[in-house]
Order: sequence, then C-alpha cells, then structure tokens
Amino acid sequence: MANTYQHQSSPAVAAKSFLMQLNRNISQPFTAAFLAGGVAGAVSRTVVSPLERLKILYQVQSAGRNEYHMSIYKALKKMWIEEGWRGFMRGNGTNCVRIIPYSAVQFGSYNIYKRFAEPSPGADLSPLRRLVCGGCAGITSVTFTYPLDIVRTRLSIQSASFASLGKTQGHLPGMMATMIKMYKTEGGITGLYRGIIPTVAGVAPYVGLNFMVYESIRSYFTPAGDKNPVWYRKLAAGAISGAVAQTCTYPFDVLRRRFQINSMPGMGNQYTSISHAIRTILSQEGVLGLYKGIVPNLLKVAPSMASRRMFDAGLEDALGGDVSGADDTGIDLDRHHVRNNHRKAPKSDNVYLKLLVKLYRFLARRTDSNFNKVVLRRLFMSRINRPPMSISRIVNITGANSEHPTHTDKIIVVVGTVTDDNRLLTVPELHIAALRFTATARARIEKAGGECMTIDQLAMKAPTGANTLLLRGPKNAREAVKHFGFGPHSHKKPYVQSKGRKFEKARGRRRSRGFKV
Repeated sequence: MANTYQHQSSPAVAAKSFLMQLNRNISQPFTAAFLAGGVAGAVSRTVVSPLERLKILYQVQSAGRNEYHMSIYKALKKMWIEEGWRGFMRGNGTNCVRIIPYSAVQFGSYNIYKRFAEPSPGADLSPLRRLVCGGCAGITSVTFTYPLDIVRTRLSIQSASFASLGKTQGHLPGMMATMIKMYKTEGGITGLYRGIIPTVAGVAPYVGLNFMVYESIRSYFTPAGDKNPVWYRKLAAGAISGAVAQTCTYPFDVLRRRFQINSMPGMGNQYTSISHAIRTILSQEGVLGLYKGIVPNLLKVAPSMASRRMFDAGLEDALGGDVSGADDTGIDLDRHHVRNNHRKAPKSDNVYLKLLVKLYRFLARRTDSNFNKVVLRRLFMSRINRPPMSISRIVNITGANSEHPTHTDKIIVVVGTVTDDNRLLTVPELHIAALRFTATARARIEKAGGECMTIDQLAMKAPTGANTLLLRGPKNAREAVKHFGFGPHSHKKPYVQSKGRKFEKARGRRRSRGFKV
C-alpha cells in the first residue's frame, strides 16, 4: 500500500521539484535581467508602437507623396479610421520578436569585447573602453538582427494608404512570408541587408553621444555626497541623453528607412549610393527631409523609458532580483557577507613590480592560461600574503632528494622570496623563478647546477606556464600568527614581558622549581 502511494505521488513530487528548480534558475541575476529586459523592452515598444509606425511613414514619404503630410493627431486619426487598432500595431510583433536575439547578441558580444579591452581579468573598464565595447556590441547585434528590422519596415508600410501601393486586398503577408519573398525576389541575403551601411554608420556616434550626454547630466543630477541620483533623475538623464543622441544621428535613420524600401515595388526611390541619396533628398526635400518624423520620434522617448522603468520595477519583485542595474538601493541577500575588496593593482611603488604587473596583465588577457591569471593576482598581494619559501621546503615538495623524484624537469615558480636553509646539507639541481633570492640561496642553487630566474625571464621562457609548478610559502608561519586568538583554552602562545630568568620560569615551567607541566 505504501509503495502504491509512493508511486502515485512521485509525479507530483517530480513536478514540484521541477518548478522549484525552474524558479531558482529564473531567479539568477543573469536570467532575471535577461528575461526582464526582454519583457520590459517588448512592453515599451508596444506602448509607443503607434508613434513608431507613424515615424516610419513620415520617413519613407519622399517628394511627391503627400498622403501623410499632416499633423501627428490627424495622421493617427487617419490610421485609426482606415485600419483600426491593428494599424497602430502593424509591424510591432516583428519588433518585439527582434528584442530577444538583439539583447542576447549584444550581451554576449559585449562580454567578448570586454575580455579583450580590460587591462586585467575582472578589472573595471575606463569610460573610453566601455564606450568602444558598447559601440562594437551595438554594431554586432544590429548586424545579426537586421533582416528582422527591414521586415518590420515593410510590414509597417504595406497597408498604408500610399497611392503608389494601391488598395490592399485580402490577407496581408506576415513576417516569415515577407522575409521569404524578399529573399527570393530582391537578391537573396543582399536584399535582406539593404541599408545596413547607414545603420552601422549611425551606431558609433549614437552610442558615443548617448554615453557622453548621459554621464554629464547624471553627474549634474547627483546631489553632493551621493554616488547615484534618485531613480526619477536617472530616468530624466536617460531620456535627455537619448533624445539628444537620436536628434544628432537622425539623418542616418532616415537613410536607413529609405534604403530598406529602395527596391520595394511602388515605393522605391532607386538610390544608387548613400551620397546619391543625400543629394537627392537635399535637392528635392531640403534639409528638413533628413529630419522627417523627428517629432514623433522624440515624443516616444519619455513614455518608452517610463513604461520600461515601471515594468523593470514590477519584474524585479516577480523574478527575485535587481534587474534595473541600479546599485544604490537594496541589499544583495545572496552575497550580503561576501567581501569583494581584492586588490586590482599592487600598492607598492616598486617600478619592477609594476612592470611585471603590466606584463602579466597582457599575458592574462591574451592567453587562456589560468597560470598567468594566478601569477597576476599574487603580484597584487601584500608581502604578508607573499611569504618566503625555503629551499628545503621546495626540495620536500618536489622530492628532489628522494629515490623517486617528481617534478625534476619543471620550473618551480614562487611569487615571493626564496631563502636558504642551512639544515639542508645537499642542494639538488633546481630551476626556480622567483621575485627575489637571498644571496646564499642563489649561490647554493647555482653551485648545484641549477638556475635562478626572474619572473620576466619566466614570461619569455614559459608564456603560458607550461611545464611549471607554482608554489606558495606558509602564510601562517609568522611569529605573530602564533599569538592570534589567545584566550582561555585556546592553546595559543601567550604574550610575555620578557624571556629572562625571572619571567615565566618558575613553578610549572622547570623541574628545579617543583614540577614541569
């Protein structure tokens, strides 16, 4: 009977275990931020979808087309009368689908570029390095998802009331049907990437202007003594910086939309190059032709960021993590007591040590060897954490004086000082690389036919740490450590005033004074 009950309840237990595991996975910071970013991005794009579609209709309306040459209110009203609420959402599905791969490629490529740009593993990037990495990640993500963007433009205008398109009848093609049709009739992959050059050209200045303006306004909005401004000031800084960057780079966006419909039947302008497109627009439409649709584009900045912020706050509670990237509110409960004060550089002003740090930062960045990362980390350490190591300890670890020695052909690496031990009568042949050797240790090693190398010589001989053995001295062998934690029943060495005849030498210390413990 018990076995029957256990068999019947096992699916429920398995389902409960699966849900708990899923909840834990979703609550991870990376997963929570990724899901929240995707959902919040989709919601923000849906909120401003009418203005986004109207902006596209304004942008593709070249000279001779006056169907949407009207105010924003009248254009939205016309869209509602002719197409209903579906007209407001036309192309928004493709735009929302594009978010997930766009965010994934951007996040992954940023981490890859950051790995090559950071001065040492885990080190913070300078503002210029972050700017370059962000620009490269933006170009990479735009390139990967560009076919979805051009399909989104086609879907937005295929049902518009342009006279050159004629009256649409029947069911309009969807995302996949439009993409397949473009691939077959407009030159394959080339047709799906029409307009990529002005798009990529506008990414770098957009990222640079956005970053520069945001940092300036953010520092202005931050009260004296605070690290970050409050959320609404941060939101305002983001909105202002986004508006300034979009305004300055808006002509690139107009060129992108024009090239995306360049080969569309009835709508194509037949531009032959970017310079030809700019000359044609300036001659037929004037300078304002490069800024068509700028007003609805600026109007959608504030509601887009506000809706994104609102859903970020809601999903932060639902997914169990900080997904907005704010570092000035709340406590990380999972890592509340985890210290993160490891050194990122040595405190010593020793010129040779700084040169070694620079050398191994380069090796750690350009090689996949963990050896270089460990050596770099130990170069940062204080002298207490780089204790000296004697020759006798090295010989005992390697077994060089035993019948069956190990590691005899390897280079011993000590990021510290190698000292002599006069209790070791015979020194075998050793090849050691260290920061420093005492005079007697160096003399005995070289007399035995061994080799004493510096750390920079090691980098030339074994740049990836191949055929090496990395050792550390005993960190807790200092005299001071023997007194740490002294107290009742601690068996720690006590502090005494002196070691003379009359101090700590009486009863219980010597047999001549009654007894000895």
